[in-house]
Amino acid sequence: MSDLTGPDRQSMAMAPLFDGNDALGARLRMIETAESSIDLQTFLIKPDLAGSLMWLALYSAAERGVKIRLLFDDVFTTARDDQIASLNAHPNVEIRVFNPLSRNSTAAVNFLLDFARVNRRMHNKVTITDGSFAIIGGRNIADEYFSIGTRYDFADFDLFVAGYPVQKLSETFDTYWNDAWSLPFAIVHDGDVAPLSEAYEQFQARALDQEVSIYERALGSEYIRKLENGQVPVHFGRARIVADDPKKLRTPSGIGPFAVGDAFYNSLGRAKSSITVVTPYFIPEEYGTEYLEKLVRNGIDVTIVTNSLASTNHPYTHGHYARYRKRLLLAGVNFFEVRASTSRSKEGVEIPLTLHTKIALIDRAYVFVGSANVDPRSVRQNSEIGMLIRSPGLAEEIQKQLDAALPVYTYKVSISEAGKLQWEETASKSNKLLPQEPSAGIWRKLIAKVSGWLPIESQL
Repeated sequence: MSDLTGPDRQSMAMAPLFDGNDALGARLRMIETAESSIDLQTFLIKPDLAGSLMWLALYSAAERGVKIRLLFDDVFTTARDDQIASLNAHPNVEIRVFNPLSRNSTAAVNFLLDFARVNRRMHNKVTITDGSFAIIGGRNIADEYFSIGTRYDFADFDLFVAGYPVQKLSETFDTYWNDAWSLPFAIVHDGDVAPLSEAYEQFQARALDQEVSIYERALGSEYIRKLENGQVPVHFGRARIVADDPKKLRTPSGIGPFAVGDAFYNSLGRAKSSITVVTPYFIPEEYGTEYLEKLVRNGIDVTIVTNSLASTNHPYTHGHYARYRKRLLLAGVNFFEVRASTSRSKEGVEIPLTLHTKIALIDRAYVFVGSANVDPRSVRQNSEIGMLIRSPGLAEEIQKQLDAALPVYTYKVSISEAGKLQWEETASKSNKLLPQEPSAGIWRKLIAKVSGWLPIESQL
C-alpha cells in the first residue's frame, strides 16, 4: 500500500480500546487533562449516565478555561434541548447541531415533509483534545456503548491516536463545524435555559443516584493506568485519514462522492492474502458482493464477522443481509455471526451481546477503522470518517482478540450437504449444528422476512 506515504501520513502512536469501560475512561481522562481545547463530534447523545458523566467532565474542563466545541447530529439524539443548552450557556463552550429537525413538529412529521434533507445524516465520531490526542471509532455518547448496564451490551471498538494524523482529524472536524448545515445551537433552541449551577447539580445528582462507581471505575481503569505508565504496548504506524465531504449529504442519494466507501473497498482490493471485516450491519449490495467474490477467486481468504438475527439491534436489516449471505458462502467467504445468547453478566443480570464494531484487517498488517458500516446508508446516504493504518503490531493485536473471541461469542455459518444454511456452536465441544437462525424468535424472523421483500435496501 504505497499510498501510506507523504506529509499527511506520518508516524503516530496508537492504542486500541476494546472494552467499553476503558473507552469511557480514555475519554474522561483526555477531557480532564486537556489544557486548551476539546473538539467532540458525535452521531448521538443520550441523557443517561454516560451522557451525564460527559456533561460533567466537559463542564469541569470549561470551568478551568478549556475551549470546547461540540458538534452532534440531531435525529437520534435524545438528550433534551434544555440539557444541551445549559452547557452551551457556558462562555467557554460552543455547541452546534448538524442538519437539525424543525422544533415545530415531531420527528415523524419532519421525515414526512422534508425527507430528502432529514434522511441525510452526519455519522462521524471523533474526540480531539489540544490538537494532539484523538479517539476515533464507533462509539456514541450513550450507556450501551460503554458497557453500562442497558438492554444490550454493545461490543464496540475505538482507537486512541497521538501524533501527526490528529491534525488531519482536526481539519475534518473544522470542515463539518464550518459547514452550512452546522447551526449554532442557540438558533435551534430558543427556549428557556436553566442556570448552569442548577444543571450541574441535576447531572451530578443523576450520576450519584445511578452509580458513581462507573465514573471511578472508568477513570481507574487498569488498562488506562497501564497505558499511561507505559506498561502495555503502544503501537506505531502510518495512517491516511479519509472523510466524506459534508456536501455529499446535499447531493442526490447514490451520486456521491463516496470518499470513505471507496477508500474501504480500495483497501480490501490491495490484499495479497487475507481480509477480515467486522461490521454490525453487512449489506454489500451487488457491487460489493461481486467485489468480494472476485477477491476470493484471486486467492484471498475473506472472513465476515457480523450480527446474527438474534443479536442485531435492527432486525429489519437482516432480511437484506440474508440476500447475500448464501451467495457469498458458496463463493468461499467465511461467515461468523454473534451469538446473542452468549451474554455478559453484570451484577447478576445477563445482558445480550450486540456487535457494533467497525474494523477491517488486511494481510494482518493494515487496519481500516472508523464510523462506517458495510451497508448502503454508510456508503451512499450518511457521512462517515475512517482511517487506513499500516501497523503490523496493531493489526496483530486486533487479530489475536478476534481469534480468542470468535469461538466464544459467535456461530460459524456454513452450508450443509443438502444446500441449507447451518450454524455451528464452536464454543461447545460437541460443535452442535443448528438448522435455522439461532435464538431468533418468530417476531424477529417475520420482521426480517417482510423487510427482505420491501424495496428499502438503499435506506439501510
